[in-house]
Formats: sequence, structure tokens, C-alpha cells
Amino acid sequence: MASVSSDADPRHNNIPASPVNAEQYYQRNVVLHGQAGPDVAEADSSTLPARPSETDYALHWLREEGVLGSILDVGCAGLGLLLKARSFKRRCGVDIASFPAWDAHPQVEAQARNVDEGPLPFADETFDAVTCLMVVEHVFDPYHAARELRRVCKPAGRVIIGVPNLAGIKRRWELLCCRLPITSARFSFSENAWDGYHLHNFTQASLDWLLRKEGLAPTRWAAHGRFPWFKQRWPALMGNDLIVMAHRAEPQPELPFPF
Repeated sequence: MASVSSDADPRHNNIPASPVNAEQYYQRNVVLHGQAGPDVAEADSSTLPARPSETDYALHWLREEGVLGSILDVGCAGLGLLLKARSFKRRCGVDIASFPAWDAHPQVEAQARNVDEGPLPFADETFDAVTCLMVVEHVFDPYHAARELRRVCKPAGRVIIGVPNLAGIKRRWELLCCRLPITSARFSFSENAWDGYHLHNFTQASLDWLLRKEGLAPTRWAAHGRFPWFKQRWPALMGNDLIVMAHRAEPQPELPFPF
């Protein structure tokens, strides 16, 4: 990826060349990697496109399940998902860093919050839908994150989570070839952010265990990209990521890990 000169955008002068914590790293990405504003092209969530993204799956599943009312996106970034979720009366988002798009779209309630530093800033059972796409692998405590997603979701609501899939066939091949399976952007290594600050790896079995342990019961699985029919049937093997929809259930704190 081509380097970006600090003269190209005055905002570059306000971010450190070598981030010392997660907040600085993600704030740097806002400017350097085109996350300042969302793509808000019209989206028809009644059907999936030929190459569905995590956002496409989330909105499509919520529409199919008839979920309306309020939605929270944890890791909302530039509001790409929330601006497309027009069927929801209340749209809220949180992220570890603030984004320029937030000021441009006051109809979305967005605020900066580090999930690892305490509870989400919402009361119990506030939202009909809670999405958290490509976030859980970044947080220090995924157990706490899963509990918080469940806590703010209404009893009849839905939680949708997306994470990279360490067990996908591409990453199995990379390991077989003695190469590091990269679950983030390759440019992160040149920015002194090892694998995009991914702290945890997941498989379908381990993510399923985490969610059930913390009181979320998975009902749908998929993986983004081409051949959605194929990947919905074998996401654990064929997907580079995992997307799961779950509903609230009783926590299973003694559930054995699937070694």
C-alpha cells in the first residue's frame, strides 16, 4: 500500500506515527485508510447480493426475523451499517475512536467508548438488535464483551457478531506452508500493529462455546464473500470470517470448552 504524505491531509499532523495504544491505532486508521465516511449506497436487505458482506448479512437476517425498533452497533466506525439500517427508529453506535462521519449524521447517536474499560453506556435490555462486526477479536476480554452485548439486548432481540475464522481453508493452507495466517490487513504489520491488533483467534466451535457460556444461543451462521449458499452451509471450513446471529438464553458457565 502506498505511503501517505502528512502534507496531503492536515489531520495527519495530529496523529502519532507510532501509536502506543489501541485508541491511537484506530484513530490513525480513520485518517490513513479511508474510514472517514461511510458508503451509504441504497441497499435492498430483502435479498443478499452476490458477494454479501458482514453488514449485508446482518441487515438481511434482521429483516427476515422481523426485528425493528432500536439497534446498537458496537464498533460502528464510519456508520456504514447504521446509515443503511433505516427501518430502525433509533440507531446508536459506539467505537473506541471517534469518526468524522458522526458529526455529519446527527440522526445516529454515536459515541466513543472502550468496551474493555467498563459497561456499555446503556441500560439493560435497551435494544431490539445489537451488532458487533469484527470487534471481539480486538477486545482484551471477549467474555465481558459477550456479556455486555447480551445485557443491552432485549429478551426477544437478536445479537449478530462477526469475527475472523482461524480454521478457514485458506488459513489452514497458510499454516501448512509454514506461513502466518493473517486475520487482519497485511499493511498493519508495516504500521507496527501486529495483525491489526487482533488479540484473539476464533473457530466456529470456540465462538459457539463463548456465546453459549455467556447466554447467547446461535441460530444462524455464514461467512462473507462469493458463493454465499456454499459458505452458509460450511462456514467453519470455507469462510475467512464467521458471522453468527444469536438470541438470549440462559448462561452456561460450566459449559466445557470444545478442545
